[in-house]
Amino acid sequence: MKLRTTVKERFNKFFSNVLRKSNNKGFTLLEILVVLTIMGFLLAMLAPRLGGVSNSAVDTVCDSNQSRTIQMVGAYFEKTNRFPDKLTNLVSQTAVGAYAIPTYSDDDPDNGKETLSSEFNSRVAPQIHYLSEKEAIELKAMGVANVFNLNSYENNTLTTANIGPFAVTDAGDPMAPTKVATGLGVMMSGIGAANATADFVAPTLDITGMGEAEFYGRIVMGVGPESGLITSGLVTNAAHCPGGLQNSDNVVYNDYNIVLPRLQATVDRVGATPVLTDVAADMDGIQLLAFGYTEDTAAATALAATVSAAGDISAVTGATKARLVTFAKQENHQYATMCPEGHMFPADDADFWALDLDGTAGATTP
Repeated sequence: MKLRTTVKERFNKFFSNVLRKSNNKGFTLLEILVVLTIMGFLLAMLAPRLGGVSNSAVDTVCDSNQSRTIQMVGAYFEKTNRFPDKLTNLVSQTAVGAYAIPTYSDDDPDNGKETLSSEFNSRVAPQIHYLSEKEAIELKAMGVANVFNLNSYENNTLTTANIGPFAVTDAGDPMAPTKVATGLGVMMSGIGAANATADFVAPTLDITGMGEAEFYGRIVMGVGPESGLITSGLVTNAAHCPGGLQNSDNVVYNDYNIVLPRLQATVDRVGATPVLTDVAADMDGIQLLAFGYTEDTAAATALAATVSAAGDISAVTGATKARLVTFAKQENHQYATMCPEGHMFPADDADFWALDLDGTAGATTP
């Protein structure tokens, strides 16, 4: 028995020594370099694909947020028969009774943040519009009786073209509660009136780069934490755009938005003074001609330059499609949502739209 124990102990000791020597053996420098090189190649191949996955995920989350916003607004409307109150009025008060579009980004985070993204500005073509008495009454009948003025003044000292500055002689407080009334300044897509009784300003240039031609002449408002969707308990909190979070060092505003249906009072106000040319007189209402094109089309840049220089889109090339847009009152269910970068949901069938406002493109029917 003693002999067996001794042999067993010696075997265990020998085996333990072998394992210890084996475990102490490290990698050579050459082996480490080979492994690191292989890992570098793998990362180089995977990084672009992972970046695509990340961008795709951002778009998916944004679409999901907008889809839920549409559903929640629909549920709110079904329950109350009106739109959520206390939306965000996307304007800045510059003096008593005077408003301006907040500054939009120059895409340079080194000089500080601006309020709106440059993409939002180009896709919405926002204008200050002062509500007439009839427009204010119609808005309140839809449920929008109280709003919160955004009153955002970030980087208001910028002198870059198309950004400002504007004088703030009597600035309002951020998110100041305001009653919807005659003379309130709101953000309208593409067109606006200088005061509550003034005619719409006749367009001197056609519009390019719009995200959706149907948005023209419609009021855009934000869905912030103060909105009726949140305060009613239908939604626990206001969603934020993941793309905006990635750009938070450059842009401040990051709430989703509702593009309200076009008001009958707005249509009547435009119709009173013919600032829009009807390209299809044989049809009811005012028909505008819209051309869809993509940002990948080489002609897009030339198109924008031509319109800027001459206000004429009659020689549009690179357009992927065309359609007539009727400038008319819209029903309550024709609202749309828009992310803070100006993208609607569901996505439109063209990346950008050029809108003929003065009829220079002729009466061509798509």
